[in-house]
Amino acid sequence: MPTSKARSSYETVVDQLWEPSGVRKLARDLADIAADVLVGPSNFARQPRAEELAASILRPTDTKDVAALVREIERVSLNLSHPKFAAQQVAAPIPAAALVESVVAAMNQSLAVWEMSPIGTAIDRDLMTRFKKLFGYPQSSGGSLVPGGAFATLTAMLAARDALEPRASKSGKARIAIVVGAQAHYSVSRSAGILGLGRDSVFKVPLDREFRSDIAQVEAAFTAARKAGFRKFILVGSAGSTPTGSFDDLVALGRVAYKHRAWFHVDAAHGAGLAFSRKFRSVLRGIARADSITFDPHKMMFMPLAAGGVLVRNGADLLSPLQEQAPYLFGSKRRYPDIGQVTIACSQRFDALKVWIAWRAYGSEVWDALTTHVCEVASAAYEYCEQSEILKPVHRPQSNIFCFELRNRRGRDSDRRHWDIKEELNESGYAYISSTVLENRRVLRLVVMNPRTTASDIREILQRVEKIART
Repeated sequence: MPTSKARSSYETVVDQLWEPSGVRKLARDLADIAADVLVGPSNFARQPRAEELAASILRPTDTKDVAALVREIERVSLNLSHPKFAAQQVAAPIPAAALVESVVAAMNQSLAVWEMSPIGTAIDRDLMTRFKKLFGYPQSSGGSLVPGGAFATLTAMLAARDALEPRASKSGKARIAIVVGAQAHYSVSRSAGILGLGRDSVFKVPLDREFRSDIAQVEAAFTAARKAGFRKFILVGSAGSTPTGSFDDLVALGRVAYKHRAWFHVDAAHGAGLAFSRKFRSVLRGIARADSITFDPHKMMFMPLAAGGVLVRNGADLLSPLQEQAPYLFGSKRRYPDIGQVTIACSQRFDALKVWIAWRAYGSEVWDALTTHVCEVASAAYEYCEQSEILKPVHRPQSNIFCFELRNRRGRDSDRRHWDIKEELNESGYAYISSTVLENRRVLRLVVMNPRTTASDIREILQRVEKIART
């Protein structure tokens, strides 16, 4: 029996954490902060002196006011919902999807096992059925949500490895070449390392003038792989590459994969959301032929982090390397499976709810409007730079990512100058952009991930870049 003193201490802690009126007040306070982030006015895409302000947050304090601490953290954080935040592939989330996250955390359902989350499992499976239809996959395909694109790529590469080399999971040995475009996401080579294929198994295909995998040079990559002793292959196509948002010709790559009996994987982590866009969905033509697909709703479906996804055309290819014997967990004979048997995760968060709620409540036409809009805004940036005397486009955008540079770049300090322009703009708090390196030179980069960003906002950002460049 606990002592009266210990019991008193326990009761005090429980009252402090679970007292109903206090919990409800905290919920309202935190919801107000979240609403301010999502729709409230803000003068800054990023707070100036962010490092100095962050240091003040980390100083020890006696306050026990959770809402006050969260408000301070929000105040010095990047503001992705600001219309002039156009830096990276992280979305300004749809409000309902962001706000339902507190309910997901409160319910704390684990979807790995049906009996731990029967309703959550049903919603998760319904969501994956919707994605199968969206991408033209058969119902016999398998898939799950995962924490992000890197996990999705690893899962797809695992399925591919074991389909091409059925004893790989048992023996730990497989010799498979991965043929990818030069702009492929680093998660491909990282997956090769994790799965024991080795980073040396990755063969890069040069890019064409639009930063897509050059179809004319794919065969040369296969030839190089064969000369290195490989006889089994995975061919990866990018559907919305990270640096430029470029889309490979998936139809042509599919033909090459068929010719070489290669596993055809499409990395659509960024661009899969364009399947909803009547205007732009043609860039995904051929994706239905892929053996596996990765896609991230937390990108072009404007979901909060994290929400990645993977689909494998032959569901057995996903199930085989992930089946485990754990009688204390698995063994459901119900209509719905134990999702822990088709995903790397053991504790599977109920991330499906935010995506499913938005799809169910608003319909797919919402994503048609939003994805189309952000791509059109990127096109407006291209048109502006075409006419600018100071800036010029590096490529014509195929999606919502656009790279540009100074029209008259000269000297060895040109790369540094582009970096300094980005830094000065970002530190001003007026706007927030990014940069990358293309064809061995530093360029500036816009990523339109906020559906409330307009063409006028983007033009104003570019005008500010021009002003900084003049000085």
